[in-house]
Amino acid sequence: MDSPLISEFLKDHQLFSRLLLEISKLLEQGKIEDARKRARELDILAGPHIAYEESELYPRLAELGEEMATEAALVDQHHEALDAVKLLAGRRLLSESEVDAIKTGIQDAISHAEHCGTLISLLTQLDDDQQNESLAILKRLRVEGKKWTEL
Repeated sequence: MDSPLISEFLKDHQLFSRLLLEISKLLEQGKIEDARKRARELDILAGPHIAYEESELYPRLAELGEEMATEAALVDQHHEALDAVKLLAGRRLLSESEVDAIKTGIQDAISHAEHCGTLISLLTQLDDDQQNESLAILKRLRVEGKKWTEL
């Protein structure tokens, strides 16, 4: 289906997945400062999309009867990943156990981003008006520009 909403959603997920993979690789290489910089980029870029998913997408999917993953579980996955981003993006020194926790959170975020993309098929169930309305919400949230850590 050629849909502007789906195109924008996929574009976001590709960008976030790339950033998450870069952060993971940098952490494995022990390049904490570089990973921290990328995490701050992710914080800025992911904010509007996460706000969109939590306020618009997940409730719509729940209305469609999506049982693959509950809305609460999807939001919980966001918060677990956000905890890792907050810890990494902070300006303090990190202990080895904190770095390990960040690595786990980033890996969980990668998995979430990959699985979230499977929800695309459900978006195709929305009619054109619903998709346009949903896309308008995503665009409005982008203009508002809140960071993920500000949600």
